Amino acid sequence: MPQGTGPRPAIRMTWQLLLLSFILVLAATAAKSAEGPQGVKQRLEQALEKQVDIQEQVRRWSQEKQTLVNEILSLKTRLQWHRYQNEKYGAYIERERENIAELERRKKEMKTLRMKLEPYLDEVIADLEAFVDRDLTFLSGERSERIAYLKESMNDYHLSMSEKLRRVLEALQVEARYGRSTGVDTRTLRVNGQTLQVQVLRVGRIARFYRSLDGERVGRWSEAEGSWQPLPRDYSRSVKQAMDMAQRKQAVDLVDLPIGGVEQ
Repeated sequence: MPQGTGPRPAIRMTWQLLLLSFILVLAATAAKSAEGPQGVKQRLEQALEKQVDIQEQVRRWSQEKQTLVNEILSLKTRLQWHRYQNEKYGAYIERERENIAELERRKKEMKTLRMKLEPYLDEVIADLEAFVDRDLTFLSGERSERIAYLKESMNDYHLSMSEKLRRVLEALQVEARYGRSTGVDTRTLRVNGQTLQVQVLRVGRIARFYRSLDGERVGRWSEAEGSWQPLPRDYSRSVKQAMDMAQRKQAVDLVDLPIGGVEQ
């Protein structure tokens, strides 16, 4: 409110005019009556006291009015804020409802996927087991243990479907790496009724060769015969070079190995 304006100056001027009028009326009445100056003074003092009381009431009412106006303005501001918040919360709630609906949809999809995935994984494990049985014989113990581990995992009720899937995929990756890797290990073999200490070379899934520790005997695994078959001693050097390359003892190079038929 600008300075010099407002209800208080107008009220004060009004009351001053009323007081002046009242004094004039009292003076006129005293002049007409037989009451003396003392009585007029007493009446005037009483009138002044009433005027003071009335002016005090007016001041209190003005303060109360201003307080009420301030409260109303504050309530309006709070009302606007709450309306704004309600609109914001309405948008939040709508978005949360959409999120919940999307989660429900995904939950149904996951349930359907689980119903299809679990039987499919059982089929994959069965196919993998059959493949290992038909494949070139190598790392038999390790591969059999892996198949058994997968079967046990599929029968574990507390294991999540994602973990079952991860284990199956990991087993498939290991089997896939066998096809493009080589390995050498030392073992004892029975060849033509004789016991030999040899090193065995695995070349992917293509072939397996053995070479005696003294280098005098060399041979390969025959899937058709299901046994180890001797090779001419001329292949001993080539098998040894292939073993050294597999063990990273020498640089990779071309090596003549009898993958197909061999002339005796």
